[in-house]
Amino acid sequence: MVLNTKINFKQAILSTFAFFDMFDYPLSQEEVEEYLFQMPLDEHQIDLYLKNSAALSYSDGLYCLKGNEEAFFKMHERRAMAKKYWQKIGKFRKIFNMIPFIRLVAIANNLAYDNPTKRSDIDLVVVTKPGRLFTARLLLTFWTHLFRMRRHGKRIQGRFCLSFYLTEDNLSLESIAINEDIYLAYWLKTLQPVCGDYQTYIDLMDHNRKFIEDFFATPLNYQKRHYRANRGWVRTIRRFKESLLRKKFGDWLEEKLREWQMTRMQKKLDGMTEQEEKEASIIISDKMLKFHNIDRREYYKKRWIKRVKEVI
Repeated sequence: MVLNTKINFKQAILSTFAFFDMFDYPLSQEEVEEYLFQMPLDEHQIDLYLKNSAALSYSDGLYCLKGNEEAFFKMHERRAMAKKYWQKIGKFRKIFNMIPFIRLVAIANNLAYDNPTKRSDIDLVVVTKPGRLFTARLLLTFWTHLFRMRRHGKRIQGRFCLSFYLTEDNLSLESIAINEDIYLAYWLKTLQPVCGDYQTYIDLMDHNRKFIEDFFATPLNYQKRHYRANRGWVRTIRRFKESLLRKKFGDWLEEKLREWQMTRMQKKLDGMTEQEEKEASIIISDKMLKFHNIDRREYYKKRWIKRVKEVI
């Protein structure tokens, strides 16, 4: 499967299933419509194909590629786990909202579409005010560690993974995309904002609209299912903290935290083996921090293309 080549409706639907099949995730008809690969939405055609396709299996309102019926059973366990994870996020939302200079917290990867495994962490995407990235990062790390919710070492399951930060003036992700980055496309498509300024989430999606539209012909659907706005005393506390750190003292503190954190990050980079560097996707700058020790996007792209060829 090559992007921007003309495909028919069957190929579009099966390409969609092939992606989620890699993660053992069956789709409802509504999800097929939302995540449909490269074709304009036609609900009637989708309904007809789902009901008549020999390539699909059906169970209780869900469809999967034939041969992976085990995904139906995994779904029940994973939805129950996702519910618990979302409850954790809900309890921690006030903490997120009180941290100064955080403009958006969103959930990415499997939990974003209710599909965590037994060992899944909770992947956060954090957008901060420009010029306050390192202050916001330190405070977020402190509070999540204090409440034993930060992923580190072997402590993974159900903890927050603090591995991706952006500033409001650097929301385009095209610079980090690999060739035909199907994983990043669905990563953006399924991203779930949970708190902060909703307009920042809209800006993030709009800055990546062109990239997303290379993969999906359906209109961009802004997610809001898990979002809760900053209100009342929580917002007041955050604004008060920001007022204390907004001017010269805040600039001085940010620079000191930047120097300290950059030094620590560079030491970790210098300690990586050549193979570890090859497998990793690490970006350290004043506008983006990305710490993924293993970047599997190329692997998933090849696996997806292979699966598409098998089912079409």
